Amino acid sequence: MKKFILIFLIFTFPLRAEIVTEIGKHKHLGNYTKEQSCKIAREKAEKNALIKSLGQTISSETVTNCSEVDGEYECERNQLSLFKLNGIITGSQTIKKNYDKEIGSEILYCEITIRAKVEPVKRKSDPTFHFDTKLNKKIFRSGENLEIEINTSKKMYMTIFQWLPYGGKKYNIITKIFPNEKFNKNTNNLIESNLKLKYETYFPEEIKYEKVDEHLIFVASEKKVPWLEEYADRSSLAKRLNQENLLMEVESNSYIIIK
Repeated sequence: MKKFILIFLIFTFPLRAEIVTEIGKHKHLGNYTKEQSCKIAREKAEKNALIKSLGQTISSETVTNCSEVDGEYECERNQLSLFKLNGIITGSQTIKKNYDKEIGSEILYCEITIRAKVEPVKRKSDPTFHFDTKLNKKIFRSGENLEIEINTSKKMYMTIFQWLPYGGKKYNIITKIFPNEKFNKNTNNLIESNLKLKYETYFPEEIKYEKVDEHLIFVASEKKVPWLEEYADRSSLAKRLNQENLLMEVESNSYIIIK
């Protein structure tokens, strides 16, 4: 009896850049200059281009949360920064720009249409390697517990970074909060199916806003990675995340803390 050996080859094709056309619109009541409003509209268009090209979605809850934060514009920019962890806009041009007033109202707006070249971050991929995260709430008062639940499709190493983008020498950094015994006694980050973590929230004392938005960046990898305890900014972390030879999945989750 002849024996046949079947050899399965998995080919990984390079991810290609995509050209997308998207619109961004910013409304205001005269509290922004034309230049400021159009800058925000353009950044919204860039975020929409990333979302469209990468196949990501942004929930209505996230949009609502941003509108509830002091400094809505900064919240929008923070969301754009998070999307850039998975994709990069390497070129864009404005193909239409309109600054006007809404008919029958005093609301001013800037609407910009751009054509952008979006390149996905190149990482090794596997459709069976994925995870899901859930927070117990989206809005917290200082001192309340933030509970995190993570469900995984298979065994993987999980690392969680906290990004506090509201400035100040103490806060404008990205900190590894898991595994980190300073934040949680559980330091076993090899997850097989489910992990539940609990952290206490607090409002930053030196920040004058009444509400702030904070972000968690979840990184799952097939192998243990020697991450730093802190990264100076999102770009520093993004460089480390862009490893083509390592199977890695990145997600983010945001929440608000009220003073």
